[in-house]
Amino acid sequence: MTRKDKWNLTLILFMILGITALHYGTVSNPWPMHDFYRRLYYVPIILAAFHFRLRGGFISSALVMLLYAPHLLLYFGQLDIAVINQLLEAGMFMVVGVITGYLSEESHRRELQLQRQVSQLMKMDLLEKKLRQSERLASLGQLASGIAHEIRNPLGIIKTISQTLHQEALESGEDSLAEGLNIIESETDRANKVIKGMLDFARPEPLHLRPIDGELVLRDLLTILRSLAKQHQVEIESRLQPVPPLLADADRLKQAVMNLMLNGIQSMEQGGTLTLSLEQASDSLALITIADQGKGIDKKNLLHIFDPFFTTKDGGTGLGLSVTHRIIEEHRGTIDVNSQPGKGTVFSLHMPLAQPRIEEAQHET
Repeated sequence: MTRKDKWNLTLILFMILGITALHYGTVSNPWPMHDFYRRLYYVPIILAAFHFRLRGGFISSALVMLLYAPHLLLYFGQLDIAVINQLLEAGMFMVVGVITGYLSEESHRRELQLQRQVSQLMKMDLLEKKLRQSERLASLGQLASGIAHEIRNPLGIIKTISQTLHQEALESGEDSLAEGLNIIESETDRANKVIKGMLDFARPEPLHLRPIDGELVLRDLLTILRSLAKQHQVEIESRLQPVPPLLADADRLKQAVMNLMLNGIQSMEQGGTLTLSLEQASDSLALITIADQGKGIDKKNLLHIFDPFFTTKDGGTGLGLSVTHRIIEEHRGTIDVNSQPGKGTVFSLHMPLAQPRIEEAQHET
């Protein structure tokens, strides 16, 4: 019972007892006064029916009947037609209490039903958005794969020729030409990086799912990224709790979490703290969270951060989060993001545990 319910119950009881005290304390008063007091009982009965529904209406009206009936015998002194008539009128307490309580119960039931329907519609809308996103990602993946293959070979030829010319320019002392060729090589490498990201996104390697130690995988990442974080004045804080084995591909999971950690480090231009957490969310899921204190993501961009080639970073390919999203979905996990501009971003990964799936397979066998 909530604090509000306790307050309402106290108020109703106080009103019933107060009205009853008026009846028994003024037995010598003329009957019209008691007739007025009797009508006051409807107030706490209706309140009880509204706040506690059918149960409240029934109990309060029954309590009023039990308290009011002896007063009639005390006032009239004998059981006669007048007392019976008053008892029948007092029976309206039960009628009003039960009917009002029933109507309140029905209203409450319809309200709960409406809330469930709204919740189901929201879930369906979310699933529909995810389905559309998956279809869009699949189409873009096929397109990206075709483009990448068409561009990769000419880029390789350009780089080979520019390297040859660059060497010749250095030997002949043509510094300005060598500098220009060096720029061509650098930009070719950057284009190749984009193409590699496109191919990773369009043609992911098959997962090798097996029970893995999630804490060990994340500790390996901490070892790899601490020095890079220190260069950016970022401190990495770990909150890794022991959890049952995850059902995952260790290398792909490491790739997904590393992408998110790198994004977090890069978002903290003035330094800060990156927090990596691991805990058990339920009997079948583990929760990995990556929280940064960076500049955050604008609300208008949150819907697009997993779209291929969407980026707000200078020099970014816009494929890191897309690849991460695909990896988590391939694991039958989920990825959620919560961000406040100027305060930071939190990515939450719900990953399946190995044990429930193993038990399920054994049960099916």
